[in-house]
Amino acid sequence: MSFIILIAAGLLVPVFYRNNIIIAKLIAIAAFVFAGFFIIQGQSLVGLFPGFAADEATKLMEIVLLVTLAAVTFSLTGFERPLIAQMLFLAGASVAFLETNNFFLYIVLFEVIAIISYILVANIRNFYNAEGAIKAFIAGAVASGIILLGFALFSFTTDSFSYADMNVHGKFTLIAVAIMLAGIFYKLTVVPMHGWAADAYSQVNHAAAGILSGVIKSVVLFATFKAFYKFLIAYPVATVLIFAFFAIITMTLANFMALWQKRVSKILAYSSIAHSGYALIPFAAAASVYSYAGVLYYAIAYIFMQTSVFLILNDLRRELGVKYLEDIKGLYKKAPLHSLLFTIQLFSLAGIPLLAGFLSKAVAFYAGVDVGLWWVVLIALLNSALAVGYYVWIVKHIYFDEPNREEVISMSPGSLIGQLILLAGTIYFGVVAADVFNATISF
Repeated sequence: MSFIILIAAGLLVPVFYRNNIIIAKLIAIAAFVFAGFFIIQGQSLVGLFPGFAADEATKLMEIVLLVTLAAVTFSLTGFERPLIAQMLFLAGASVAFLETNNFFLYIVLFEVIAIISYILVANIRNFYNAEGAIKAFIAGAVASGIILLGFALFSFTTDSFSYADMNVHGKFTLIAVAIMLAGIFYKLTVVPMHGWAADAYSQVNHAAAGILSGVIKSVVLFATFKAFYKFLIAYPVATVLIFAFFAIITMTLANFMALWQKRVSKILAYSSIAHSGYALIPFAAAASVYSYAGVLYYAIAYIFMQTSVFLILNDLRRELGVKYLEDIKGLYKKAPLHSLLFTIQLFSLAGIPLLAGFLSKAVAFYAGVDVGLWWVVLIALLNSALAVGYYVWIVKHIYFDEPNREEVISMSPGSLIGQLILLAGTIYFGVVAADVFNATISF
């Protein structure tokens, strides 16, 4: 039922958003609310179509997804209005993607979400946006080709695509999984398949970048763990070697690259890549009973804080022309509310206690320690300390430098509501961990 509501609303919204964005927003938000209600009732795709199932963790991830997209909807203005319909289709596809328990459907829905992401970044206003959109499209096309190649090989090695019944043994199966993961690593911006994201996230419209880097990446992260869990358990040595290696080089390279950036959006883009490295630790620690909780917690925390910082940057770019670190000097005097909310979410990204970023890292890292990967966790902790450097550097520019010009802006009611929703999620999951552990206890 939730899937049908979201798709129907996505078809209806374009009728209104050109002439009355308020009605379009109300339709979208109502669709997100009703879809969330039916998900809680267990009436989304489960029971309507074969190949779908939803445990408590999946339901929690879906509710967080819908809440985040509703917050983004509140924040959209002007030429960004087409994103309203696109987010409804993204929500419908993501619900199906998260609930599928069939590997064939996983691949199909992965490509559906990829296509929607191309449409999201195609909201082009200048040459810079166009360059970012093209890079995202080319990287996505390459990733899709690699994934389909691996899946074609895998289809010859298994009699069933059901997660519970599919074959995970044999050298050709292992090769197929490795090929598919190479393509998925493009989407998760894992080094060395990260180059496109460093540019695309900083070049496309920042609202679209928030959805692309915050929402879509979190959905792919969680769904991929469920889809590949049986493979991860079947090949424990290969799992540790592959995911630990890519986790380390991803977080380390991205954090060092972020230190040298002058463009705020580029810093956030490399920060996003670094977080992909942290998020791979529960994959390496798949044998731990905390691995599922680690992936879910990281996806939840990341979707709130990453989406929030790009939406705030979108406001600052539109109202003050903010691009570089120089532009945010003394920002607290020009945009005090933006500055406060931006700082809180940056602290969450840095892993400061009482915010979701801290607990999500704690759970993800504990999963690593639980299976003896303390050396990976130690490197991740050092990287987290390194990342604090560029987050604090941004905060220093905001609060301790004098502004280049005197100009005061206020946050629109829609942006404020959206940001408060995202802030509530960041604070709630920074204090309360019971929901995540209760949702994953039966996995």
